[in-house]
Amino acid sequence: MEFEDLKTRLNRLNVEFEIIHHEIPIKSRKDALGYFKIEETVPTLIIKAENVFFALIVSGERTRVDFDVIKNLLGCDQLAMADKNEVYEKLGFKTGQIPLIGHDLQCIVDSRIFQYEFVYGGTGDCHYTLKIKPDDLVKANNVILKFD
Repeated sequence: MEFEDLKTRLNRLNVEFEIIHHEIPIKSRKDALGYFKIEETVPTLIIKAENVFFALIVSGERTRVDFDVIKNLLGCDQLAMADKNEVYEKLGFKTGQIPLIGHDLQCIVDSRIFQYEFVYGGTGDCHYTLKIKPDDLVKANNVILKFD
């Protein structure tokens, strides 16, 4: 998704957001240190249940995600991270550069993100970060469930 498409989509929803440019690329939790409070970052992970892909939006304060919890919430037998080739084929983005908005996948959201006024995550370009309110992030995505 181009930035103008992202801006148009967010403006159409009438949400408050900012796209932040940084010279050093951010592709991981470690990269985000120094730019943002790590707990306010929200990486988008792509997971797969059988052959259905989902965007998993997770609070940066988590060091790991219990996939059994999410698997049970989805009611599926198998759940795993999509590999980088699948992600690129499905979305056209490299892992570490998945946008928070515009991937058009069903989303699963970590409820921990709602404790922050704003969260920070991907735009599809590792030199730009989206700043958005958690409720607006939900408004801009097809959220099918939240988890604790």
